[in-house]
Amino acid sequence: MASKPTPHKYGSPAVVRALDIMMFMANHPRSYGATELSRCLKIPKNTVSRILLSLAEREFAVQDTASGEYQLGARVFTLGMSLYTRFELRRRARVHLEWLCKETQETCQIHVPHSDKVLVLDTVSPDVQFYFRVVPGGLLNYHPNAFGKCILAFRPEEEVRKILPPRMEALTPNTIVLRSQFLAQLEETRKTGLAYDNEEYIMGVFCIGAPVFDAEGNVVAGLGITGLMRTRASFEQEVLTCAFRLSKDIGYTGSFFTGKIKGRP
Repeated sequence: MASKPTPHKYGSPAVVRALDIMMFMANHPRSYGATELSRCLKIPKNTVSRILLSLAEREFAVQDTASGEYQLGARVFTLGMSLYTRFELRRRARVHLEWLCKETQETCQIHVPHSDKVLVLDTVSPDVQFYFRVVPGGLLNYHPNAFGKCILAFRPEEEVRKILPPRMEALTPNTIVLRSQFLAQLEETRKTGLAYDNEEYIMGVFCIGAPVFDAEGNVVAGLGITGLMRTRASFEQEVLTCAFRLSKDIGYTGSFFTGKIKGRP
């Protein structure tokens, strides 16, 4: 059995105990009462009871009305599946990003939604002397971001309005700051399948992005290239092809890319 990690002096005992309870219940899947969990985990019974009530309020646990015992709820499964989907998308995207990087000799990346930001899920850097480096794991703004634009373009407008204020932060002189103008740009992305960052995030840097669709036709990511403006070339077809191939790889069978990629009907 793995030993417990050493508690951090600034850690929260209540959070640690809640996690211990959830891990125990996940590893021993059945219903438990507060008394049994208290005995197994050596946590005071009243503390266990309060934690179980909090977990149930947020649907991370469910209580059987007859026995009063608890088991983990569907919210835990949903959380786990969202992480699995993200990691699986990263794994599947890698080969397509490597192809795009080889074709364009530019930094290639894929972004996924993360609350009011986008998360850099993965990047592939070219084997050249000068390129723009992007680190996976970073959180970036939607509005000056070609990949974020690809995601928002296929979200309901009311959702976009919740994420973006009427006037947004200007990161460079090229940043679109009015939401009304931004929404018009999203309309163009829906038509062409392409979005751009023309020195909107960082001066001297450009991006070309395209959306990634899943098996249900939902946009799950934006991907494409990032480079220095002085090296910019027209790689729209390569970006669209990469997005199409990844979408197909994760089950997309829709017709969005039809007519947008040369050589495809």
